[in-house]
Amino acid sequence: MVDGHREHMLQVARRFPMTTAVAAWITRENINALITEHGYAGEVDLFSLDLDGNDYWIWEAVTASSPRVLILEYNSMFGPDRSVTIPYDPQFDRQRHHSMYYGASLQALTKLNARKGYRLVAVEPAGVNAFFLRHDVATHVPACDASHAYRLLEKYDVLMQKGEDVFRYAEKHKLPLVEIT
Repeated sequence: MVDGHREHMLQVARRFPMTTAVAAWITRENINALITEHGYAGEVDLFSLDLDGNDYWIWEAVTASSPRVLILEYNSMFGPDRSVTIPYDPQFDRQRHHSMYYGASLQALTKLNARKGYRLVAVEPAGVNAFFLRHDVATHVPACDASHAYRLLEKYDVLMQKGEDVFRYAEKHKLPLVEIT
């Protein structure tokens, strides 16, 4: 487990002594070294990425590990159809922005994973995590269409009912979004 906050990792190490707890700020420049240095290079069973920020760019950069099962957090505020992510910023901190400006859409992650050899197979009901299988794993499990698998996080549904919109927010604050094709 890797987290940019040292205190969090000290707590993880105390509570879960069998877990490798690493305090490091993850960037696309250091992700492969972190994976390799801690013994997770090559084929692994499960890889989960939840950074609340540069998730798309970090996963795109991973070459040191080839997980069979992949769990990625997506930002459901981007909706079921848009293929977008925030631009890469190695210092991105979600706390500097509205709670809805971070990460990538499910569509963007599905497109990236198709290029990397993975298929979307499920989205958990809360609308936070998407599950992908490497193409050679459990070939009998069919791929899901991202638009149909998409789920909206309940708290974002509440924000949207109040008129909040991530695209208007980004435009108003001159925050860019990257369209993924």
